Amino acid sequence: MITRCLTALLFAASLVPCQDKQDPDKLLEELLASFRKEKITVDAKRGTVAIPAVVNPPQDPIEYLLIHRRGKKHEAVFWTLTKPSVLNAALLMIGLQQGKNATYKEKQPAPTLEEVQAGVDPLIVTPPKGKPFWMTVRWRDAEGDLVERCVEDMVLDLTTQKPLGACQWVYLGGRMAQLYKGDPEVFIADLEGNLISICYLTPDNHLATMAHVRARDDQNWWTTKVLPEPGTEVEYVFHSKKSKLHVARDERLRKEQTPEAGKRERAGGEQRR
Repeated sequence: MITRCLTALLFAASLVPCQDKQDPDKLLEELLASFRKEKITVDAKRGTVAIPAVVNPPQDPIEYLLIHRRGKKHEAVFWTLTKPSVLNAALLMIGLQQGKNATYKEKQPAPTLEEVQAGVDPLIVTPPKGKPFWMTVRWRDAEGDLVERCVEDMVLDLTTQKPLGACQWVYLGGRMAQLYKGDPEVFIADLEGNLISICYLTPDNHLATMAHVRARDDQNWWTTKVLPEPGTEVEYVFHSKKSKLHVARDERLRKEQTPEAGKRERAGGEQRR
């Protein structure tokens, strides 16, 4: 936990102009105050970070699972008012570790035009890699009951016409950069507002991305009927440890991949009755 706090403090210090840097205790106090201001709830014991968000009505195929309000709302599932850099500090606080974004390399020798037209990929794509994390969303239904679902349940894979299957979420941590010569570096996600992508996007200005066999295709993703109505206020939760919902989801996916095993299990249950 001490190491996580130091990592978050170092990141927070990088956002403060050099002349205004303070001692660690003061910086931690201000960091925690910024969590409260941005309505971020950190549960270090459970390894979770929760923020308020709103269901967004996208107009185009999905590229982002979560954005800040100033992000690309026409292709996002949820938006939040929580400041990206402060959210990033909270994610460091629960131990998320920076991974690597997807990379592209041209094939040598390059495929012919005929081969490309036949479907041969001219690029070698290396998927994102890193220690995984998980995400869920909580909200109140029409009866006032609390509902919590894995974010994957809300993303439709247009290729299979089913909810998103097996995938991995990789933390990238965003990027500091200088916008103009002579100016201090800024956290780019604070300006662009794009947070969690479900397709491969570069540079690494966003906080996290998805690793999936079809994540290169930015036209392959939509929303499922599980998603609450647009405008619904939700609690968006990041997990550094696999949630119980995701454990159950993995088991469900495993059974779906082995339908005969599922049939035998159901038959055995009927015989025991």
